[in-house]
Amino acid sequence: MVWRARLLAREGAAAVLTSLDRTAQWRGGELTLFVHRDLELGAAVEGRGLWLVPTLFAQHAISPVGPDEPPTIAYPARGVGTLWESRPPRPPGALASLVGAPKAALLLALDGPASTTELARRLSVTPSAVSHHLAVLYRTGLVSRARAGRVVLYARTGVGDAVAHPED
Repeated sequence: MVWRARLLAREGAAAVLTSLDRTAQWRGGELTLFVHRDLELGAAVEGRGLWLVPTLFAQHAISPVGPDEPPTIAYPARGVGTLWESRPPRPPGALASLVGAPKAALLLALDGPASTTELARRLSVTPSAVSHHLAVLYRTGLVSRARAGRVVLYARTGVGDAVAHPED
């Protein structure tokens, strides 16, 4: 949610809507989601609002369409790929040399917003160790943080993305 809110502020609603699914297209104020070549459904959203619902149970963005249903798009939540991951990503040598292996592993693990506890679980380290390294990454501008209720979520910044994935 934090990632999409930043995208909305930075690039606008069209960028958010087309980021929901690789098949999503935005043309002339109309969003198209590919479901099946023989199926075409539509819903006017103007004045009714639009619900965006992240889910773990869909591989592509889906949208129930009906006259009595609120306009809704259920889309695959970011970071689902790491939910069942057993091994943390291995930091490349250059990145580990630059920031140290623990910070490099954290930077790579932040492919989407995550809390200290979530990162500690993924990397099999203590939350206090993660917190210490995140504080350094935050002070250097490689990660940002945002409060979501009682949880602080960390995410890579643009600079952090460039350092983590220089080939992109």
